[in-house]
Amino acid sequence: MKKEIREGFLRAELGGRTHVLPYGQNIADCCEGFSLNETGEILWRGMESGCGRGELVRLLRQEYGLGEEMEDRLGEDVEGFRGYLAQMGMLREERGEEYGWNPLYFSAGPIKIAYKGPEAVYQSFFQQFACEEGDDLTVQVACVPPRHRINGRVILRNGELVLIDGGEVYVFLFPGFPVLEEMHVKKDGSHALLFCEYDLIDRDAQDIFHAIRFAVLVAASERGFFFLHSASLLYRGRAWLFSGRSGAGKSTHVNLWREAFGAEILNGDLNMLGIEGGTVMVHGQPWCGTSGIATEKGYPLGGIAFLKKAAKNACEIPDASEKILAIVQRMISPAWEEDLLRRNIAFAEKVESCCPVWRLSCRPDREAAEVMKSAVDGSLEG
Repeated sequence: MKKEIREGFLRAELGGRTHVLPYGQNIADCCEGFSLNETGEILWRGMESGCGRGELVRLLRQEYGLGEEMEDRLGEDVEGFRGYLAQMGMLREERGEEYGWNPLYFSAGPIKIAYKGPEAVYQSFFQQFACEEGDDLTVQVACVPPRHRINGRVILRNGELVLIDGGEVYVFLFPGFPVLEEMHVKKDGSHALLFCEYDLIDRDAQDIFHAIRFAVLVAASERGFFFLHSASLLYRGRAWLFSGRSGAGKSTHVNLWREAFGAEILNGDLNMLGIEGGTVMVHGQPWCGTSGIATEKGYPLGGIAFLKKAAKNACEIPDASEKILAIVQRMISPAWEEDLLRRNIAFAEKVESCCPVWRLSCRPDREAAEVMKSAVDGSLEG
């Protein structure tokens, strides 16, 4: 059964009395110790073993030989003890704890998100994607420090992000972003708790927006949706994705299509993909890099072109291995662990089997768009 008491507390006999003492991070978080009387020791041992309320009541009845008529009174004792431990910061954090925000709702493709945070952030970044109530993912902003710090195995770190495996949650730390203290994201992608510095929210609202994206990436991956770093446009009722390394010219290329053929740009930097009934769909979502171009609509995927700067414009069809590898390398969905990378690979294989994938060697000119359009038209007519 799930243990309710957090790790980092030791029950120890000191001079004939039982005490609970913090160790490790709990000392750094200023958690205090206390002594246990006989009843408290019974309840503590039970909670260490994962006992729920009913089981704890039965333990007390058994220990003291009490009848069923005492269950309500004993239940009050159990709740009182749990309440005391919660005040002491000894229980696992309640994911549903409120921080004073009214819920607002937005969607990232099919994923409906309940946002509980500053309304100004919502209006600036998520209003376009407003939707009816939903709670695939709940994102909660807390303008207080975390009551206790969660430690664990460091999965990755660089100058902008430290990611920790905290057991039931991923812990995100954001060095260099003053408004962001840390974020806890449940591994099933159902809840994110973002700790922020209230006085900096208006100034650094965009940092909150980008931090929430990590929670959405987790939620999407758990539900079979994946993100590809790419620009997209709408042509003949389908979404066409253009990807490549930074500086390859994907933004330039979709703008050439807009100018030459009147194509509508859907997203300037990032696209969310999923498979529905054998069809790969491109779903609108709020994150779009610095382009400022995003749509809340969804379209079937036409194909993907991977761009590479060259002296001559040419469109080729790579072999299957190259196509799958190119898709995997441009995905930004979580690949923090082996199983997550394998999940990405499996999705890339499905996309490659369903849609055309090209390699476009190109210059930043209209001819490049014409060469690519010829390949796209051929795939539709074939």
